[in-house]
Amino acid sequence: MNAILSARSIVKSFGGRRWFGAANDKRAVDGVDLDVNEGETLAIVGESGSGKSTLARILLGLIKPTSGEVAYQGRPVDAFASADWMTFRKAVQPIFQDPASSLNPRMRVDTTLANVLRRHKLATRDRFEAEITDLLASVGLDAAEFHDRYPHQLSGGQQQRIAIARAMAMRPRLIIADEPLSSLDMSVQAQILDLLVSLKASRNLGLVLISHDLNVVDAISDRVMVMYQGRIVEAGPTHQVLGSPASDYTRSLLAAKLVADPHIARTRRLAMDAALAPAPIS
Repeated sequence: MNAILSARSIVKSFGGRRWFGAANDKRAVDGVDLDVNEGETLAIVGESGSGKSTLARILLGLIKPTSGEVAYQGRPVDAFASADWMTFRKAVQPIFQDPASSLNPRMRVDTTLANVLRRHKLATRDRFEAEITDLLASVGLDAAEFHDRYPHQLSGGQQQRIAIARAMAMRPRLIIADEPLSSLDMSVQAQILDLLVSLKASRNLGLVLISHDLNVVDAISDRVMVMYQGRIVEAGPTHQVLGSPASDYTRSLLAAKLVADPHIARTRRLAMDAALAPAPIS
């Protein structure tokens, strides 16, 4: 498989308080290596504050790492000229956690999508309407109904569909989705998840899924990386990592995973409490 995006020894530090003149920097990402291959889904999981979103922003080129290198198709992103940078921007597209904040509240749906087509010269003016109709259809929305709506006139699921349509307008090779389901109702989450899986399969996209929902990760990912305090503590095929975890941290995440059967959930919780209990004093 061909690696679309690679990262090597990525470190991202943020300045903390200075004590007696010495910097107390915090490492949000600490020595991460990864490859994202064409047509696969790579999940990055971990608790809140583990560095997942910071890593996603680095992969998107929104922030620079303190050290380390991100490469697109084998070429370091830092060395890109303006034309290469624009190609990278089109090929690697984000889907954000909160769709409402990622859409301009003053722009109608058609204007949002037309701006993308116009800015990147993806269609001639006489083709805008047809392209917008096709984009909305690809995410399960009827153009006649949603064409003229503003973001506040859409539900959370519809807003996320528009955000996905905007990303797909760029004809990307890789989608980086940072908690794309967490702000949505459970019933809508399943619809958006099915949409992402369908688009990925039909267009042979790579997908990086940032999530803390192991049920979602188990359902759609090919590989998973477990992140804790900025480091990758375990990585491998999803069935292997989630089926036979080697890390205590991964096992604790699995013990906290929501399950439909309350008896199984209680058994897992008791097992985790027993494992974490301090040893008796002899």
